[in-house]
Amino acid sequence: MKFILVMQICSLISGHCDQAMAKHMLYNSFHECSIAGHLNSLKVLQNLGTEITNVEQTVVMFWCKKTNPI
Repeated sequence: MKFILVMQICSLISGHCDQAMAKHMLYNSFHECSIAGHLNSLKVLQNLGTEITNVEQTVVMFWCKKTNPI
């Protein structure tokens, strides 16, 4: 069983979420995928910057989806 990381950026102010995006990397465990989700979320918020994050109250949601690689 492998896992794929799916991420979505949302604004708590507008209530709008961008389309969910799957990373093109497979993880060997839920644990690996979850850690990658937290690390990638941090990078996304850092790249957005303080102003956008504060004004839009931006959050990054992520989940790890089971997949059966062929």
